[in-house]
Amino acid sequence: MALRVYRPPLPLSQYVEFMWRATGSGLQPSRQRIYPDGSMALVIHLRRESTCFFIDDQACSVRVPLLAGPWSRSFQIDPSQSSPAIGVVFRPGAARMFFPVAAHELHNIDITLCDLDRGDANRLLNDVCSAVGIDAEFRALERYLHMKLAEARPLHPAIRYAVDQLSREGVSASIQRIQTDTGLSHTRFIHLFREHVGLTPKLFGRVRRFRALLQRIEKGVPVNWAELAADCGYFDQAHLIHDFRAFAAITPRDYSRMASGDVSSLITAAVKS
Repeated sequence: MALRVYRPPLPLSQYVEFMWRATGSGLQPSRQRIYPDGSMALVIHLRRESTCFFIDDQACSVRVPLLAGPWSRSFQIDPSQSSPAIGVVFRPGAARMFFPVAAHELHNIDITLCDLDRGDANRLLNDVCSAVGIDAEFRALERYLHMKLAEARPLHPAIRYAVDQLSREGVSASIQRIQTDTGLSHTRFIHLFREHVGLTPKLFGRVRRFRALLQRIEKGVPVNWAELAADCGYFDQAHLIHDFRAFAAITPRDYSRMASGDVSSLITAAVKS
């Protein structure tokens, strides 16, 4: 699988984690698991509709462009069945600025951009697919995002603060303290957080702790699970295993035995580089 990652400059970098371009041509059929991170994404398949991801073993066809909601569970993809694709991964809470839909309405689901604005979606698809070369495709995406950003309301500072705190501290952060720091009532804080992030603060913290855990596991290398559980803020090893199975649908040991060339590892390595 060929993967290229691009990080746009300011001001988009405040709201976009990265853009990516991938092709799975020439690969043998193989289901690979994608793990939740609490972010939303925009995905465009460049040549045809692709049946490339699976939820509970149900094959799903991807239409373009696709707005992927914040997931708190894993799903599988088959890169060999996918056409070349390009996409945007938004920073948690930021996608709400670009699209007229509350993030919690997309929890664990994806919709086509046509469902929100068919004309907008068709223009984006035409601009990206008519671009010559990967750099030009990224520029077409950037123009679209700049246009949407110019029309957007500013991101509420309470959301930016809460996402930052929970991303750094996970569920060890006091949600009540964060809410108090924002100056919002409990009801208003939870409402805003779900509208922009799509998950409750507690669930988002758990997902981010899980992602931090994945970063600590070097695949194929023996792991001291009890020590890692303590380092990552879990009560004990059993707590770690419970959360891991909830988000990954596999055990930590199964994950650590997987080959380092899976899609999840490739994305992580590309983003780090």
